[in-house]
Amino acid sequence: MEGRWDPGLLNARKITKRIMRIGFALMVKGGEMEMKCDRCPYQPVRSEAGDYPDCFAGEEDQREFKDGSYGCRFTRKQLDRMQEEYSDYLGDMGTDMGVEDDFKNKGWNLQTALENMMHMIGMWPEGARHAYKRHGKIFYRPYRNYWSGTNKYLDYFSGALGITEKAEPTTPEKQPYYRLTNYGLRFLGRRIGVTIYPEED
Repeated sequence: MEGRWDPGLLNARKITKRIMRIGFALMVKGGEMEMKCDRCPYQPVRSEAGDYPDCFAGEEDQREFKDGSYGCRFTRKQLDRMQEEYSDYLGDMGTDMGVEDDFKNKGWNLQTALENMMHMIGMWPEGARHAYKRHGKIFYRPYRNYWSGTNKYLDYFSGALGITEKAEPTTPEKQPYYRLTNYGLRFLGRRIGVTIYPEED
């Protein structure tokens, strides 16, 4: 992590399709799961037909138990968490695609916007040395979080997206002030392939 940050990480079209559990392997047919489970942790069973359209257990997660029953190895809590993570993933993917479309329609440069956001948290251009790598992943803990001055990109992100927060100037001679929300830190992290720690309360 020495030297300047590699701009190649800032591919504006790259959507990080990281699902928390790679083993989802959804077996979808006609919009529903094919999996049939004798020991489904969701009780009562989902339907009389034995279909489990909301189950995220893949075929490789199924096994036969000692009593002859057949099912997955997950608990109800694990399946709930997997479904929540997948729903978050779909929402994040929709946000990323919507931002890309908006920037394209406006003729804006998304890479410049990302660099501005990295600068806010001390990551661009000199902050790369503060990032560290562990188990093949890059992590970064911000030591600051602000932008003082007008910025059309941060204005856009401060809207309904909730990626930045904007404080209007209190006097005419002052500038607006922006900060990245924790959701904004996750958004930036997805875009550049870095796990950015949220701000502590």
